Amino acid sequence: MRIKKQNTDYQVYRLLSEKQMSGEEIGKRLGITRSAVWKAVNKLRSYGIKVESTARSYILVDESELNPFEVADIAFKRLDDHIDEVIYYETTDSTNERAKECGKSKVLVFAELQTAGKGRLGRKWESQKGGLYFTLSLDPTLEYSELPKITLAAGVSVAEAIPEAKIKWPNDVLIRGKKVCGILSELYGEMENPMIVLGIGINVSNPIPDELKDVAASIGEFFDLSRKEVFDSVLTNFGKYYQKLLEGKWGVLRKKLLKKCETIGKVVKVTTPAEEITGVAEDISENGALIVNGREVYAGDCIHLRDSK
Repeated sequence: MRIKKQNTDYQVYRLLSEKQMSGEEIGKRLGITRSAVWKAVNKLRSYGIKVESTARSYILVDESELNPFEVADIAFKRLDDHIDEVIYYETTDSTNERAKECGKSKVLVFAELQTAGKGRLGRKWESQKGGLYFTLSLDPTLEYSELPKITLAAGVSVAEAIPEAKIKWPNDVLIRGKKVCGILSELYGEMENPMIVLGIGINVSNPIPDELKDVAASIGEFFDLSRKEVFDSVLTNFGKYYQKLLEGKWGVLRKKLLKKCETIGKVVKVTTPAEEITGVAEDISENGALIVNGREVYAGDCIHLRDSK
């Protein structure tokens, strides 16, 4: 299902989410006929959205926690300049793959369930119903060397949306040592003008497989937060921090990152394509790299071994 800002059904949903309205009032606001309003309302109903009609007005009485039009409404409001289309799936293989297949920027791909969710290094990301699984397709006006900072911006955005959450460099968010979010950024398109698909998977109330319960958890095990609350907060934060990156204000984001990063001060083992590096994680550099024993590491699989003290 594709939803664009200019779609009539989305515009009708947006108005009804603000207050109940008559078909005549909606028609005047949107410049369409009452028949077109009626068709849009019926389309909303066909997606399971409850719209009651009285003699004088339509009333949105949607009881679902996060319906497709609500996903789009949050995306368009929080990422106004960066997203103009939402593609919604009940089930898909991978939102990152669907975003790359779309082949353009300013798209958010959202799925209720993924059958082949992707993690780093080819790992599978378990994606059962109850979580948040979405990908942003972005066309950032940044130097190539600055692009990894987008992943870090996403990590801060998620961590600040969840109580007690901490970041494990470079792309995991933890609560009390257990992973509740993974982030996967991938480049595609032309090297001269690369686009990024930024995939974010958040365990909100979805079940965790038994074999992962020692290392992963859902937010619902600790805090009573709805998917809508988490999604809205994450996109609000990301809209703010992504804009700071585009404006060259990495220093502001770096301070936020250092405050939330649990990796700093740990003895770590970082596996890169070329080598394994073991030592104390001392800082995040001005370039966004993890500093381990004085060396800058820009990407790798990081394991916390113990506190340095």
